[in-house]
Amino acid sequence: MDGVPVARALIAALLLTACYRAPALSSERSLATWRAMKSADTRQGGDKSSPTAPGDALTPEQAYALALARNPELAVAEAEVDVLAAEAESEKQLENPTLRLTNFQIDETIAGRPGMNLGLRAPIPRPGSIRARVAAARSLADGAETRAEATRRRLRVDIHRLFAQLAFYTADLDELTRAVAVTDQLRKAMATRVEMAIATRVDLALVEVDHAELLDEQSRVRGELARAEAALSLLVAPGTSQKFRVDRKDLEPGDLTFDRDALTEQAVAARQELRETQTATHAAEAEVYLAKNESWPWLAWAQVNYNFRTPVASINNATTPAFGFGLALDIPLFSLNLRKIKAAKAVVRQRQLEERAAIAIVASEVAAAVARVEAADTRVREIEKSLLPQAEAAAQHVEAALAAGGVDTIKALEIADRQVAARRAHLEALFERRDAALELEAALGAP
Repeated sequence: MDGVPVARALIAALLLTACYRAPALSSERSLATWRAMKSADTRQGGDKSSPTAPGDALTPEQAYALALARNPELAVAEAEVDVLAAEAESEKQLENPTLRLTNFQIDETIAGRPGMNLGLRAPIPRPGSIRARVAAARSLADGAETRAEATRRRLRVDIHRLFAQLAFYTADLDELTRAVAVTDQLRKAMATRVEMAIATRVDLALVEVDHAELLDEQSRVRGELARAEAALSLLVAPGTSQKFRVDRKDLEPGDLTFDRDALTEQAVAARQELRETQTATHAAEAEVYLAKNESWPWLAWAQVNYNFRTPVASINNATTPAFGFGLALDIPLFSLNLRKIKAAKAVVRQRQLEERAAIAIVASEVAAAVARVEAADTRVREIEKSLLPQAEAAAQHVEAALAAGGVDTIKALEIADRQVAARRAHLEALFERRDAALELEAALGAP
């Protein structure tokens, strides 16, 4: 049999592998991606995948639903899961056999007697090695899935935290508007007193400073509100300018419990990071099995040969057989793989310690979050019990005294300003409690 066509086919197959051309880099690709991202803008409309109609303001849950489809960090985490899951499936694939052409002699080909030896060599996997590699790869894929789930959980908490910021800054702006109106009235009243020589220009200057400080505070809060909206748009759908529905209820903390033992057990059972440490331990244990497996003798491959030549008569007039076979046995003569086994066991020990450390970190995070929620809740209750009622009572007394002519306008305006300050302190305490409750939710690993 002539081996020239076989050689030509092999050369053609090798040449085909060199025909790949890398795509050229282009700024148009980035522009097209940007336009696709911008199409999610609910203010402009046209996004059919949006959870609301175009132009509608998003609630926290609607924003989270849109973020699940648009957040790039989450998309990268989910893509990593797909990659590792595919790699886990690829570990089931057996190694391909190899076709070996040997003993091709030039002089015989020139003499018109072309021939060669053809061998088909197939690797033989060690017992349990494929299952161990698949288990290790699946553990890595499971770890990536837990990271993706943790990203979703963190994303939800961050979205609710930013909605709480929007509610806080919006309510604070309303109170600042009232405070600016009060100081404006105070400026006018003080200016009148200066004209009447009842007050000095120093008194008027101090009121002007208070008014300017409030205007500066109002500008600062507007800036914080704009930054919170931009950060929320970045989480929900980067490159767009979404509209969000602001509700005072976003400052409510929900049901609060302070049983640290119960909350810690809930967090240990739910936190995705702890499952990731378990998958890392499982992957390390699979590596130990593979290292031990390599320390035993095993058949590395088996080969079937065929001689493509005209049979030649031997000395005893017998015909030379055309078929043959070969085996390769790996013998751990110089190395029993003990160092690799020891190193693999050390990695298992490290992963187990990391798992214990992760549990301790989760417990400490829950304890810190519970302490913060308790402190914030205590402050809210104290303000609602003492400061707000006293400020309201003072305002009522001043209003009655003002109607009876028993107090001047300046004093009444100062009391109104103090009442606004009390409500702003209450808003700040409400936001702190809500933020602490969201931090506790993040530490627990679930709503």
